[in-house]
Amino acid sequence: MSGTVTSYTIGDPLCISDAGTEKWCVVVGADDSGKPEVQMLEQGVDKMYRIGEQVFVIHDDMVTTHHPLNGDDDKVPGAFDELGFRMIDGSTFVKHSDEVGNTNFPVGEWAFDIRSDDEGDGGSDLDDFIVPDDECEPFTHAVADNDFVRDTHAAVRAFNGWVPKDEREAQARSFVLRQEARASHVDDEARFARNMAGANYRNPD
Repeated sequence: MSGTVTSYTIGDPLCISDAGTEKWCVVVGADDSGKPEVQMLEQGVDKMYRIGEQVFVIHDDMVTTHHPLNGDDDKVPGAFDELGFRMIDGSTFVKHSDEVGNTNFPVGEWAFDIRSDDEGDGGSDLDDFIVPDDECEPFTHAVADNDFVRDTHAAVRAFNGWVPKDEREAQARSFVLRQEARASHVDDEARFARNMAGANYRNPD
């Protein structure tokens, strides 16, 4: 296999039509004639997709959708998102349409989140106002002695039982769960450092 494929680059996600069946794959090289070699995304019993081990040679006319990376790894999560998948890690994916309903999928690794072009590593005008995570006070539940707190707690409980009705709602729910998991992780570490017991974040009084 060569490092570059004609009109494709290694890692490019593709959607192909194989005898009329839609399939998804990743470019891994090229054969001696320049035809792209790919590995398929295969769905497991847990409904998640993983990159298969077998390598296939495909023809250009089989490709229906191509999201070129051009060697830029930062484009990978966005490319798979456009193909219809959310990345859990470097080789595990969830199809957006499968996130509709009450099936809970893993949050996924932060490195594979989709970030906007302006989310760089540079400084910010707010740097002087941002408190480092390890200096934040641990989370505590507010006492439900006013309408605002009661309404907020009711919204949390309603979210716990929310079953998305379409793909857009499923993506919104998935996003909230990922943010919740990260915030919970930070707070758990803060509590551990202070020898405090863990908190029940999802079930307020």
